Amino acid sequence: MLLIFLSDYWGLTERPTTSGSSAGHYEEEIRFVTALCNAVGGDGSASPSERQWIKGVFAAKGYLPSVIAKIEELADEAEEKSPEDVATDAAEAMTVGTLPYAAPAIVFDCIKAAYQDGLDEKEWETIQLVAEKMGINKDHVEKFRVLVEEEEELKARRVALCFPNGHPVLDDKYKSK
Repeated sequence: MLLIFLSDYWGLTERPTTSGSSAGHYEEEIRFVTALCNAVGGDGSASPSERQWIKGVFAAKGYLPSVIAKIEELADEAEEKSPEDVATDAAEAMTVGTLPYAAPAIVFDCIKAAYQDGLDEKEWETIQLVAEKMGINKDHVEKFRVLVEEEEELKARRVALCFPNGHPVLDDKYKSK
């Protein structure tokens, strides 16, 4: 099941944290999760919807239960971090296993996570700082932001087509007005 998600969404043929290039599950996974928590905490508040998105995505990716269990703690800590702390975390992550290859995906997921309650200006600044420390230029980051917006628009169209009469558990943002 996990490989279907990794293949369908990212085009990967195996789980990166179990590949021969990996530094190990926990180390790589905790640093990836930390980057997203830092991004959503960039505005001083990691919202419940952002936290739930992070938990859900990493559960779908098959991340270790011990990593997923730390998301609340990491999100709480991220709310208090300085930009310098966030920069240090991002730079250190680029020294671990396959994460240097995943830097663009990390930044993309940071934007997707922050979008869950609306991308705040401080979150955007934090994401740009993370990207800079991961060696990704601002133009590339802006392209990610546009792509996330396009994906959100596509999702709204898909939901409207698949549930033209609504659904009892459909998110309010997708209900016909």
